[in-house]
Amino acid sequence: MWHTSQGDRTLDGAEAELMQRLIESLLEDLLLQFDEEWQPDADWSCDTGVELFDNLHSEQQIALLHDVAHHLLEPTPEGMTLSAIAEATVAALFAELHHHVEMELDLSLDVNNAHWRQLIRDAAIECLVRDDLLGTDRPADDVIQVDEVLPTDFRIPDLHSLDSGAWDDLIESLADQILWDRDFEMASLFLDEDPRRSATRREVMGIDANYFVQIPPDPRPSEMPSLVSATQALIRRKPR
Repeated sequence: MWHTSQGDRTLDGAEAELMQRLIESLLEDLLLQFDEEWQPDADWSCDTGVELFDNLHSEQQIALLHDVAHHLLEPTPEGMTLSAIAEATVAALFAELHHHVEMELDLSLDVNNAHWRQLIRDAAIECLVRDDLLGTDRPADDVIQVDEVLPTDFRIPDLHSLDSGAWDDLIESLADQILWDRDFEMASLFLDEDPRRSATRREVMGIDANYFVQIPPDPRPSEMPSLVSATQALIRRKPR
């Protein structure tokens, strides 16, 4: 369970499927950094563009990815404590999605190469159905045309649309279904500021006192195989 902007919930259906594929993709990228003894290659890094996530050690990134996957995809008794590093991990997954769509659009001559855009559309339409924004009683698996969607933050492009801006906006709308805001992007500002001023600013902005100081997990090399296996088990399960 996750404390999302839409309430405490566990992802399911197409939204969970999209997140599983993103976790799988990012995990594969992170694993490329390790040798057979689980020693990271100092000359190789996985840059998502989310600074707070990218600045962590590879082992910490994988451990966070597991914790985020567990709480997003499993009906845990309690939601994961929202912290800058946890939300930065979610943001890194959506940054991965931006990258995949960019790659698909670059290869647009292959009309059948719309894997990620299909996952995005399915998740977006499911979110619209969940929030009762379609204005229709038809089954969710019916084909839904763009002009049938009521005014909403979701603008769903045609599957083979090459409008990168429209896809970027839709990805951000999906991210907003999970993330409350982008406070994690201000981590360096708060951590480098005078503690008293920082505390005052956090209070004014409604940010928890521990949000920026949560310590990331730091697994030992011997713990990595089971951690990776547990994450892979989560992303192989069929979404509810």
